[in-house]
Amino acid sequence: MCGLAGIFRFDGRFTLRDVEAVLRMLDAQVHRGPDDWGILLPDTLLQHDEVKGLFAARGLDHVSSYENRSAGPGVILGSRRLSILDLSIRGRMPLSSAAGANWVTHNGEIYNSPALREELQSAGYRFRSSSDTEVLINGYDCWGDDFVSHLRGMFAFGLFDSASSRLLLARDRFGIKPLYYAALGDPPTANGHGLIFASEVRAIKHSNLIADQPEPEAAIRFLQLGSIPTPLTTVKNVFALPAGHMLIVGPGALNIRRYWSLTDHRRKRAHGDREAGDEGEVIATTRRLLDESVQQHLLSDVRLGIFLSGGVDSSALVALAASFRREPLSTLSIVFDEPDYDESKYARLIADKYQTSHCETLLRSQELVSELPNVFAAMDQPTVDGVNSFFVSRAAKQAGLKVVLSGLGGDEVFLGYRHLHKAHSLNGARQLFAAVPSTLRKGLIQFAIPAGTAARRNGLEKLAYLEDPSSANMYLMFRGLFVPKQIQKLLGLSDVEMKRYGAALGTMNGSAAGSLLDSFVINEFDHYLQNQLLKDTDCMSMAHSIETRVPFLDHKLVELAFGLPARFKLNGGRNKPLLIKALGDDLPREIWDRPKMGFTFPFASWLKNSRDAYQTNESTAGIFDKREVEKVWTGFRGHRLHWSRPWALMVLEQFAKSESPVDR
Repeated sequence: MCGLAGIFRFDGRFTLRDVEAVLRMLDAQVHRGPDDWGILLPDTLLQHDEVKGLFAARGLDHVSSYENRSAGPGVILGSRRLSILDLSIRGRMPLSSAAGANWVTHNGEIYNSPALREELQSAGYRFRSSSDTEVLINGYDCWGDDFVSHLRGMFAFGLFDSASSRLLLARDRFGIKPLYYAALGDPPTANGHGLIFASEVRAIKHSNLIADQPEPEAAIRFLQLGSIPTPLTTVKNVFALPAGHMLIVGPGALNIRRYWSLTDHRRKRAHGDREAGDEGEVIATTRRLLDESVQQHLLSDVRLGIFLSGGVDSSALVALAASFRREPLSTLSIVFDEPDYDESKYARLIADKYQTSHCETLLRSQELVSELPNVFAAMDQPTVDGVNSFFVSRAAKQAGLKVVLSGLGGDEVFLGYRHLHKAHSLNGARQLFAAVPSTLRKGLIQFAIPAGTAARRNGLEKLAYLEDPSSANMYLMFRGLFVPKQIQKLLGLSDVEMKRYGAALGTMNGSAAGSLLDSFVINEFDHYLQNQLLKDTDCMSMAHSIETRVPFLDHKLVELAFGLPARFKLNGGRNKPLLIKALGDDLPREIWDRPKMGFTFPFASWLKNSRDAYQTNESTAGIFDKREVEKVWTGFRGHRLHWSRPWALMVLEQFAKSESPVDR
C-alpha cells in the first residue's frame, strides 16, 4: 500500500523542477506510505550537480537510475511505501527487473502473487524479494500488457519499460485503489509534453506543474450524486483513470483502453436457468470462492484485523477468516449511545462465537464535531460519505493494526440494497409510465411534486427524473442527491451555464444491460462503489496509514454472482440469501434474521441537536445561493429532506478550506 507519483516526458528533457515536483507529490502523500520511499531518475539527470544537491539537502541516499542516454521518452517515478509484504529494503519501490530494464511503482496488493510467482519461476524468472510487487515486473516481461488480466487483487501502478520508452498505468477492476493523471503542456493535450500522475489529486496540485483551475462540472455532479464521478475531478484537466482501464504512454502517443468490464462477464441467459446449474452447486461454488478470496486477503507480514459492524457482511468475513487463522482475530466496532444505530450486541455475538480480540470505540456527536477539520482534510475529493471509515480507521490505528478487512462490496455482489430488490416490479411500472404521452407525463409530475411537498411527503422532487423514465434516471431516483433544478438554484447558474456544464446529468450507464436490475447493479459498481464507497474508504483509511482490503470484491466471485439468475440472489424479503446459504451454520441466525441496517452514523439527530456546530456558515454565500441553503436546512429540520442534503452543502464549502493532507 503506497502513494505513487511520477512524470513522463515525451522528449526526455527533465529539469530540476521535475525532480522537485515528484518530491513534493511524495511529501503530500506521506500518510499513504510513512515506512519508506524511493525515486527513479534517468541517469543523465542524476549526474547533474544541482540534482545531487537537492537529494543531499534532504538527506536522501537511496536514489535509483536507469540508462536514458538517447534523450528519448523518459520517466521519473516515485513511491511512498506502507510496508505490508516483505518489510525489508528488498521490497523498496520503484522496483526493477533483474536486468534493470523495467521499473514499477505500485499501490495495492496482488493476492494471487504466490501462485503467479511459482508459475513465473517455472518459466525461468528470478525473484530477489518476497514482495508481491515483483510479480508485476516479471509478469509484464512474460505476458506483455495482458499480464494485468492475470492479477487478482487491488492495484494501481506505473510500470516503465525503458527499452521501448513506454509507461503503462493500470487500475484494478473495481477502482479499489486510486490513480489520477494530467497531460503536461500548454494546452494540456495528449500529444503535448508528457504526463503527470499520482495517487491523489492534491498531490498533483502540489507538483506546481499544472494550472490549479476548478472544474465547473464537478460541483454540479457532486450535488447530483454525492461524489465526483470518474473521470472528473475537482481540478480542470486532472482525471481519474477509470476502474478496469490501462493508460499507455509511448513515444508521441497516449492511449486508454479497458481491459475488464463487468458486462463482459454477464452470463448468457438464452438457455434459461439450466446454464446456472442447481442451487446446491451454486451455493458450493460461492462458498469455495468466498473461502479462496478471504484466505488470500489474509496474506500479510504485519498485524491484521477486521471491521466488525455486526451486519451480515462483516460477520461473514469473521466467520470465513476464523478458519484460516490459528491465533485470535482482531475485530473493531464503532458503537453509539443512540440505540437505533448501535449494533454492538450483534458484533459481540460474532466476536464471542469466534473468540476474537474485540475492540469497541464509542463515538459521540461532540467528538465528531471536534474531528471535523481532520475529516475534511482527509478528503482528497468531496464526498457525502466516508466519515464512518475515518473513525473506524482511526480506531484500527490506535489498536496497533496496519491492515484491516472490510465487508464493503457485499451489498453490490449479493444484492443487499432495497432498490435492487424492487427492480423487477419497477421495471414493469417504468414501461407503463414510459407509454404515457410525454406532455401528459410531465404534467402529472409537475402536479405531484408540489402536492406531495404540501402533504409533507419526502423525496418527491426526484419524480422529475421520470420525465424521461430511462433506466439511468430510475437509478438516479434512488442514488441521486439533488435534482438538476435544485442544483441550478443552489449554485445560482443561468440556463445557459446549466446546459453547458450540466449536459452530462442523467447519463448514467443504462444501455449496457437488458433488465432494470442489471442496469442498477452495473451502476452500483461503476458509480456508487467506484466513485464513493471505495474512494472514501481509501482516502479515510490511508489518512491513518491503514490498508483496507475488500474480499467481497474478488473479481472471480463478482463474475460468478453477476452471472447468476436473480432467483439465486433475491428471495422475497430475506437479505442476501445466497451469501447466507453459502455461510450456513457459520453465521448465527440472529445476524441474518433481522432487518437490514447499514453502517451509518446517527447524523440526522446529531445535525438537529448540534445545529450551530454543523450548519454551514455565512461564507457559503460565496459558493451557494444563501436563500437556497436555508431552504435545504429548513427542509431537513422539517423532516422533508434527508440529512445528506445539508451535509453535502457543508462538505463542498469546507472542502475548499482543506487543502493539505492530514499530518499523521
